[in-house]
Amino acid sequence: MPISPGAALKAQWATPGDIFSVLLILGGDVVQLALVSLAGGYITPLAFSFGSIAYAISAVLSAIGENRLIACSPEVSLQVINVQSGYRRTNQSWVIGRLFKTYSFWMPKDVAQKASNIHQAAPALCVAIYKWSESRPFGDSLHDWVWWSGVAVTAVQLGISAIPFGQERDWSIFLITAAGNALSYASGSLPQWRQEKWYAPRLNSEKQVALTLGNGSRHVMIVHGRKGDVDLEALAAGWTPVVWSTRPFTLVLAILWLALLVTSTGIKTNTWYLLAVGGLGMLQNLLAAGAPRYPPSLGLPIELVKTSSVYGKVPAVFGEAKVMWTLMELEDKYKHHGQSLVEEFFPGKLNEWEEKWWAEPDSLIRRELLEEVKRQHQRSREDN
Repeated sequence: MPISPGAALKAQWATPGDIFSVLLILGGDVVQLALVSLAGGYITPLAFSFGSIAYAISAVLSAIGENRLIACSPEVSLQVINVQSGYRRTNQSWVIGRLFKTYSFWMPKDVAQKASNIHQAAPALCVAIYKWSESRPFGDSLHDWVWWSGVAVTAVQLGISAIPFGQERDWSIFLITAAGNALSYASGSLPQWRQEKWYAPRLNSEKQVALTLGNGSRHVMIVHGRKGDVDLEALAAGWTPVVWSTRPFTLVLAILWLALLVTSTGIKTNTWYLLAVGGLGMLQNLLAAGAPRYPPSLGLPIELVKTSSVYGKVPAVFGEAKVMWTLMELEDKYKHHGQSLVEEFFPGKLNEWEEKWWAEPDSLIRRELLEEVKRQHQRSREDN
């Protein structure tokens, strides 16, 4: 006797069939971003979620073709400028792109205050100078709440999957959940992740590197590197050494993921528990993929430079009502820093007084010229 449409729908909602295996092949991009954000350490707590199979297949393709795991491009088009030489390149490092993209979230209080003071005087520029922290090594990402969310969600998933195991002796849900989490953790623990995120040579001498979105942006970060610090310019180039184990390991993981997919299609009862497990995992993956994080959590431990003065420690932050004024104030304190940014923000011909200022070697004459221009600007505003 044929089943009525109403009865079929009721049965499907009571025990959804095959939907979990379908969901496993959707959302691979989210899993990729979540892995890029969290991976690099010995343990990568990425919860088992929908999209894991799709990611595993795409990872094999990327590993075979390029021997790379990070298939996504940097999230912002960032210019990397060598302060001494003026040489510029487009950033190819995902982690540097994420650092700058989330700048408004983690920027120090001194930078935020300076930026807000000049907010009404657009166009304006805020330049902050950073250095590598001595309290935490480069590439050793801090375990923040985003990292621990993976551990917490994994524990909840295992708890949910244990319910049918304890009540009905149905261990299939627990098996799929445990195996899925084991494969997720293994996928993020390959050595290649660390190489692609943080591989860069060490400096033999000091180097200063500027990061900016280019002409029209309101922020510039300049990172001072000392001898022995990581070469940020080289990191931005995106070149990484080949890890021979990447290809076979990703292939083995893909085969295991496919085996998990086939196994999950045989589960016909208690499927709501599987959907709950996958749904929680997807939420955690979305959180890991998109949540802004502080520099130490990205493996880039930088801190704002502060110089000593009669007023105490003064943060190295520069912001003026005019972009050119900001670059001039920066150049006055840090030689070559402002000059290296002029071409980026002023690709055309400079005004006569600006050319005179940059050509003048005497810092006192420069200061008088800039102050006079500021006074003229202030009088003009008052007259209007």
